[in-house]
Amino acid sequence: MNDPTIKQIYAKALGDLVLSYLDTQGFPPLPDTVETRALETLSNIKAVLDDQTLDDSDCYGRIEAIVTEFYAVELYVPRHDWG
Repeated sequence: MNDPTIKQIYAKALGDLVLSYLDTQGFPPLPDTVETRALETLSNIKAVLDDQTLDDSDCYGRIEAIVTEFYAVELYVPRHDWG
């Protein structure tokens, strides 16, 4: 499982199964490290959305900044050449 795409597919499947299980159990408290990582990612994305310096008409700067945040936590999304 050295291929990053395959690893991401397995991580997504595992994450979905864990979340489904937690839903059935009444969502017990998550370990602090999990909660912290998720909240940091959401906070960073919110900061991008609130950053008025990225207010270009086509939102390319905003999109690029959000994709960068995704990549920082190893959430890979397709990129498009806007040039």
